[in-house]
Amino acid sequence: MKLFFSVLLVISICSIFLAGCGGAAACPKIGDAAPNFTLPTYEGKNISLSDYAGKPVIINTWSVSCIECKKEMPYLKQICDEYVPQGLVFLSVNTLDSTSVAKDFLSQNGYNFTVLFDSKRTIYKTFCLPKEADPNTFFIGKDGIIKSIKIGGFASKDDVETEVQKIMGGS
Repeated sequence: MKLFFSVLLVISICSIFLAGCGGAAACPKIGDAAPNFTLPTYEGKNISLSDYAGKPVIINTWSVSCIECKKEMPYLKQICDEYVPQGLVFLSVNTLDSTSVAKDFLSQNGYNFTVLFDSKRTIYKTFCLPKEADPNTFFIGKDGIIKSIKIGGFASKDDVETEVQKIMGGS
């Protein structure tokens, strides 16, 4: 009996220690509050998700070498052109490229997204993504809740727009 209580005490202490030290954090999923993060733009300005509290936000991860990313970018640009004037925030997170490579790609293709650079793969850890698994897109409502998650590229503008409608309403 004494051994049982000793083991129980050790387990309890370990559980408290792990919880207090940020043990295994829960991975955010649809219906959860979106975790905050801060990343720099290529101009060096730090931007946090919390800067856009109360606004609908799309977070999209990509890299120049990602074929699916390049295929979906025209659809994302069309969505931005249509919905950013209505209050949508689009955060494009480059996960692999140097600022000059990404900047050249964006300029050559006429993309004027707000681009954040994540050389340390912070976004992968924050959202529990598989390493180098771009593209990923998170749709966050005005209430800060994740409404939709898309792993992989979109096949059409309509596919993106279906998800955008979930966050543009009165949430």
